[in-house]
Amino acid sequence: MIRKLTMLILAGVFVFGIFTSNAAAEGFDKLTPQKVPADQIIPSSPAPPGGGKGFCLIQSDNDAVASYFGDFQGGDGFALYLDPAQCGLPDPYPFKITDVHFYLYDPEDYTWPVEIEVNIRDLYEGDKCNGPGDILCSQVYTIHSDSAYPDTIHLDLDSLCCVRDPFFLEILYTGESNPPYPSLTMTNESTNPADTCDAWAWYFWEEQYWYFEWSDFWSPPVPGYPIMRITGYTQQCDPESCWYWKDDTGNSPSGMPDFDQNQDQWVAYCGPTAVANCLWWYDAVPQGWTPPQLIDSLAARMHCNPGQGTYVDTMEMALDQYFQDFEFALKESTFEMPNFHEMEDSLKRSQDIILLLGFWWSADGLEWHREGGHFVTMAGVCSDSLKIAISDPDWDGAVHGAPGRIRPPLHPPSGEYDATLHNDPSNVSHDMYQSNLTPDPPSQGNPFWEINYPYGVRKYSGLNVPEKFIAVTKPAPKDDVIFYATEVEYAVMICPKSTAVEEEDQGSAITPKDFELYQSYPNPFNNQTLIKYNLLKPCRVTLTIYNILGQKMRTLVDGRQEAGTKTLNWDGKDQKGRDLASGIYFCQLSAGEVTQTKRMVLLK
Repeated sequence: MIRKLTMLILAGVFVFGIFTSNAAAEGFDKLTPQKVPADQIIPSSPAPPGGGKGFCLIQSDNDAVASYFGDFQGGDGFALYLDPAQCGLPDPYPFKITDVHFYLYDPEDYTWPVEIEVNIRDLYEGDKCNGPGDILCSQVYTIHSDSAYPDTIHLDLDSLCCVRDPFFLEILYTGESNPPYPSLTMTNESTNPADTCDAWAWYFWEEQYWYFEWSDFWSPPVPGYPIMRITGYTQQCDPESCWYWKDDTGNSPSGMPDFDQNQDQWVAYCGPTAVANCLWWYDAVPQGWTPPQLIDSLAARMHCNPGQGTYVDTMEMALDQYFQDFEFALKESTFEMPNFHEMEDSLKRSQDIILLLGFWWSADGLEWHREGGHFVTMAGVCSDSLKIAISDPDWDGAVHGAPGRIRPPLHPPSGEYDATLHNDPSNVSHDMYQSNLTPDPPSQGNPFWEINYPYGVRKYSGLNVPEKFIAVTKPAPKDDVIFYATEVEYAVMICPKSTAVEEEDQGSAITPKDFELYQSYPNPFNNQTLIKYNLLKPCRVTLTIYNILGQKMRTLVDGRQEAGTKTLNWDGKDQKGRDLASGIYFCQLSAGEVTQTKRMVLLK
């Protein structure tokens, strides 16, 4: 028996490769759907509640239930291609998704409640036959037995979810309760051709996920589509409404500047150039200096050279001396293996952030080597989708057609400008990249934050190597099929020094030495874990729980606290008091302008 598999290969760019293998030899057999008894077939149901201008129901089924699959395990699920153009309304984009609808069939011996994870995914490389791509929106629900077939399950999306293109609706069984789970129902349309690429199945096999095309998952006769629908509204929202951007300033009229390292022999000057973006945004530049003069001065202070690039520690020392020499009321802080949410929060507090991206490669996904690194500047962040926007000193992705924003709108297209154009801080290309907070397989750079940055990996071979990575830095072989990962290794943050009034209110500015977040206990935990932290100074504190997808689950503390040791219990529930699914969560403590994060495991 032959099957097709779609696997993610990281090789400088992200590529999906489809290949075949002998399924019988690997122990996988096609699965046979079971028929819903004829006396239980329900008549077609009316459209889900809604209405109003632009209201739309997207479905690929004929609403006639025929079969179900009786062996769902934790991690199994389905993804279905959906297109707002199916609504038949003119100009369907941007499309605001409001609800997800499906049936769960229960032949009496299934386990309730069941945890369902609903994901909205884009199309990988814009082609549905490459399978589902990045997660755009995600939410976990607890479904109880009183919601079972013949009732239609209606799940509201709590957060804004907007799309500009066709997408995949994915429903996964998260493994919160013991299998077998209630089954997603299928339509009776049996003419679904094998090559439509519309319906995909996730199957948890040999402890990893595999994409199966619909025809590969089921044994003949191939059933119709899974009954999964979306409701929403056309022309109702902006998919980029979640974005926070660095403010426009008199010195930087298009937000974070986007100076270019590819001028005046600056090929290795990404570090000084990324720092120059931040200093220009703060107007922390000696009077009369141009961007090239600023970058040259910073490069000399950082001892940057073509063979090595910039070290993080020399960048720190150079900034400290620069602020002292020119009497700018700024300070720098450096974070090793930064957390996405720490940097998201800091950017929104008007702090400027330089990120060191580390390029890692592996021949087998187990042993990793570092090719080199590249400094960029954060220009924006989208909390809902876990995306960041950067000012890249080397590559202007948005100008070349990749996701991002170009300011001003009449920015010359690719090929019609040279590197000096961005010396005018009005001209920017803020390039958007998807974050992954659970890299698999993880490299040594940062197991908690990587981005899908595909450019210039070999160009930075041996450059910008922190001391701790010297021993594992090694050029990648050019001919082997290898995995590539881009990890966010360091964040150098620039922010204003606290004023005398602020220091008096806070008892002086908070530093990482002024508080400590301890590891929660027990960890892993079942229904209660103790969170403990210590403040050496009074300050405003927030203590927040995030899930592994980066979504905010609960805020436990938000307010000013006096110095001392604090303890509290977390019961594994979200802000609305609902039990959360088993999995990995992050506890983040923010005190003043700095944050600390601890990892927790909830097991039920």
